[in-house]
Amino acid sequence: MTGILATPTRRRFIASAVASSLAAPMLTRNAWAQGKEIVIGIWGGAQGEFIRKQVIPAFEKEFGYKVLAEEGFTLPNISKMRATKSNPKYTVMFVDDLAVPICKGEDLIAPLPVDKMPNIAKLFPRFNYEDGYGTGLGISIGTMYRNTTEKAPASFADLWDPRYKNGIKLNSWQNTSGLFFLIATAAIVTGKPFAQAQYEVDKIWGKLAELKPNIQNVYTSGVEAANEIAQGQAMIGGIDYSKFIYPYTAKGAPIDMVFLKEGCFAGVNCQVLVKGGPNQDLGVAFMNHMLSARVQKELAEFALVSPPVSGVELSAQALKYVAYPDTRMDELSLFMPDWTHINKQRAAWTESANRIFSA
Repeated sequence: MTGILATPTRRRFIASAVASSLAAPMLTRNAWAQGKEIVIGIWGGAQGEFIRKQVIPAFEKEFGYKVLAEEGFTLPNISKMRATKSNPKYTVMFVDDLAVPICKGEDLIAPLPVDKMPNIAKLFPRFNYEDGYGTGLGISIGTMYRNTTEKAPASFADLWDPRYKNGIKLNSWQNTSGLFFLIATAAIVTGKPFAQAQYEVDKIWGKLAELKPNIQNVYTSGVEAANEIAQGQAMIGGIDYSKFIYPYTAKGAPIDMVFLKEGCFAGVNCQVLVKGGPNQDLGVAFMNHMLSARVQKELAEFALVSPPVSGVELSAQALKYVAYPDTRMDELSLFMPDWTHINKQRAAWTESANRIFSA
C-alpha cells in the first residue's frame, strides 16, 4: 500500500504538474512586484473615486506593489504624457477612445503584450483600439436626457421646435460627448445616418444657429447640468453620457435618457500603456486586472457603464441601465465615430460653434 501511494498515477502527475505551473507564476509575480510602484492617470469624479478606493487597494494587496493614481480627464492626460515623453512618469493612462489614435500617432503609447494579458481574450473586438494599442474599460450611452415631466422628443429634429425655447442645456464641444450633437445635427441636415453624416459637419452651421433661441446655456459640467435638469431648471440636455444621468434615475430623480430615432452614441473609457513608462510588467498586470470579470462587474454596477468583455454577470438592476452584452449595443444602435477624422476637424468645428454661441 505504501508503494502504491508513493508512485503517482498519470492523472495525479498531470494534476500535480498543472498545480505547480499555476502556483509558480503567483510566487514569481509577488516576488518581482514586491516593493515596486507605478503611477497611473485615472478619471476624475465618481469613477475615479471608485478606482482609488476599491480597485487599487485590492490590487495592491494581491500583487504587493504600490499604485499611485492621479485623477484627470482625457485631454489633460494626453498633455501629461506629452510633457513627460522624454522621461516617462506614467505607466498606465485612462483616456477616452478618441485619444487612442492621437497617442499612437504621437508615439506616446506602446502596443499591448497580449500574451501577458489573458483577459483580452474576452474583449469584444470593437473595443480593441488601433490594433492592440488600447482597450475599452467602460461604455456609456450618449444621447439627450430630459426631466421626466417633459414629453420626450422622437427625433433630434424636434429640438428646433419653439416649445423648447430657452429650455435646452447644450453640452459643450469642449467635451467629447458634446461633439456628438454636431454629428447629430449633420444627420438632420443631410438626412444621412451618423456613419455618413460625421463627414459632413461642415454643412451644419446655419442649422445650428437656428437652434440658438432654444439654448438656455452651453455647459461643460455634466454633473451640474444633470442636477439642474432634475430640478426642473431646464427641459432637456445633452448630448451627454448615461453614466452622469442614470445614477440619478436609479435613485428616483425625475430624469431619464431620451432614445431618438436617429440612434445614439457610444462613449468609451479606455486604457493605454505609456511607452517607456516605469515597471511595464506591473502596468500590464494592472491593465489585465481591470479587464477581469470581477472588476468589470464592480465597475459596471457602481458607475452603470457597460463592460467591454464577455462573461460578466450583472445584476438585474444594472441591466436596466447598461447596454450589455454587445448584442444589446447593436439593438440600441450605439454609434462609434471615426475619431481619426474627427480629431483632425475638431479645432475647426470648435471655432465655428464658438462663433455661433458666443455672439
